[in-house]
Amino acid sequence: MTATLTASWPAVLARLRSGGNEKAVAIWLDPAKVRPVGLDSGELVLECPNPLYRATIQKRLEAPLLASLVEGGSPATSVRYVISGPALREHERRKDEAAAEAAVEPGPVAAARPRGWGHGYKLLEHFVVGTANRMAFDAVQQVLDNPRGTANPLFIHGKSGLGKTHLEQGLALAFKERYPRAKVTYVRCEQFTNEYIEAAKSGTLHAFRVRMRHPDLLLIDDLHFLSEGTKDRTQKELFATFNEMAEQGKQVVFTSDASPRAIQYLEESFVQRFAGGLVVELQRPDQRLRADVVQAKATTHELTLPDEVVSFVVDHFTDNIRELEGAVNKLSQFARSFQRRVDLAAARQALADLVGRGGEESVQDMVLREVGDRFGIAPRELVGRKRTGSIPHARHVAMYLLKLAGDEGYERVGRVFGIGHTGVIYACKEVTRRRAEDSELDRFVTDVLLRSKRG
Repeated sequence: MTATLTASWPAVLARLRSGGNEKAVAIWLDPAKVRPVGLDSGELVLECPNPLYRATIQKRLEAPLLASLVEGGSPATSVRYVISGPALREHERRKDEAAAEAAVEPGPVAAARPRGWGHGYKLLEHFVVGTANRMAFDAVQQVLDNPRGTANPLFIHGKSGLGKTHLEQGLALAFKERYPRAKVTYVRCEQFTNEYIEAAKSGTLHAFRVRMRHPDLLLIDDLHFLSEGTKDRTQKELFATFNEMAEQGKQVVFTSDASPRAIQYLEESFVQRFAGGLVVELQRPDQRLRADVVQAKATTHELTLPDEVVSFVVDHFTDNIRELEGAVNKLSQFARSFQRRVDLAAARQALADLVGRGGEESVQDMVLREVGDRFGIAPRELVGRKRTGSIPHARHVAMYLLKLAGDEGYERVGRVFGIGHTGVIYACKEVTRRRAEDSELDRFVTDVLLRSKRG
C-alpha cells in the first residue's frame, strides 16, 4: 500500500460518511477489518475479512467509494477485492473470542453473563438494513455508540421473523466487543420469569436482583410472553429492575412481537415508561430488502444465485426475514446434494414444498389469490362483472389456471365466473396463445400450476 493512499484513506472514509453512508461505512469499512492495500492503474485493491464483506461493499459502497477517491485526487475506476489469510484469521479470532467468553468462570467483569452467553448469537454486522428496519437498526447503533445518551428504554416490536432477536443479540456482542469491561445481560422474558420464580422459592432473590439490576446493558427478549396470564409479581419485579437500571443511567432494551399497548395484562405504568423512551417497529420487508437478504445469505453460503432465482424467492417469501433465510439454506443444500447450479427450474423444484398452497386452502382460492396478487385485483373482482382495465385478461388467466390446476371441466369453471363453457374455452385459448408470446406470463402460470399440486 502506498504512503499516499495510507495518508489519504481517513479522508476518503470521511467523505463517504458525509455523503449519507455513515452507518454503512462504520460497519463495512471498519479500518480494523477492511483496509486498502494498493492503488495501481486506476484499480483499488481492498482487503476484506470474508466474502460477506466483499459482496456488501461491492453492492452498497463501491460506487461512492470510487467517487470519494476521485474527489480526493486519487483516480480509481475499479475495485479488486482480496480475502487475505491474515484478515480472515483475525476475523475468525474475534468471533472465537466472543464464543469463548461463555467458558470463562464468572469474575469481576463477566458476573452478569448467563452460562453459555454468546454462543450462537447473530452478529450486528450481518443484519441487512432497508427501509423496513432502518429506524430500529439506527436506534440499536445509537445505543452502541452512546450508551448513556439514548432514549431509555429502547423498545423494538414487530411480527415474528423480522429480526428483533438478531438486533438484540448483535447489540450484546458488539457492546461487549467495544466495551470489554462492561457487564451485559441478555435474557428472554420467559427465562426472566422462571428464574425470578425460582429465586423467590429458594430464598435467593438478592442474588437474582444483583445479576439483573447491575449490568451496563440489559436486553430482554420476547416481552409479549407476559401476556400468557396475569404475572403480577413478575411484572412488578421487571418494572423495579428497569427503574433501578434507569436511575443508574444504565441502558435497557426490550423486544416484543406486540407493541406495548397490545401486550395483554401489561400495567399502564409500564406502558407509560415505554412511551417515555423510544418505541420503534420493524415492518414487513419490502422487495428491495428481501432481495438484499437473499443475496447476503447466499454469499455466506458461497452460493451464486441468478437474478431470476432471487426474484422467485423474493416473490414467494414476503412475510419475514426468517423465511427468506430458510429458503436460501434449502437452495444451498440442494446445490450441494445434487452438485448442480441453482437455476430457476432447480429453485422451483427445491422450494416446491415451501411455496405450495396451504393445506387448508382450496385450489380455487389459491388461484384467485395468486392471480389477484399478480394483477393487483381483488379476488372478488375476478369473479365479478367488471370488464375495465386488466380485469378481463386477469380473469382469463384465472379461468385457465383453474381449468388445469383443478382438473375441472369447462362448465364447472364457468359457474365460478358466471359464464358459459364457451367463454371458458375462449379464455383458455387466449392464455395458451399469450403464454407462447409472454415469457413472464409463462413463468407465472408454470409456477402456480406446480405449487397448486402441493398439499
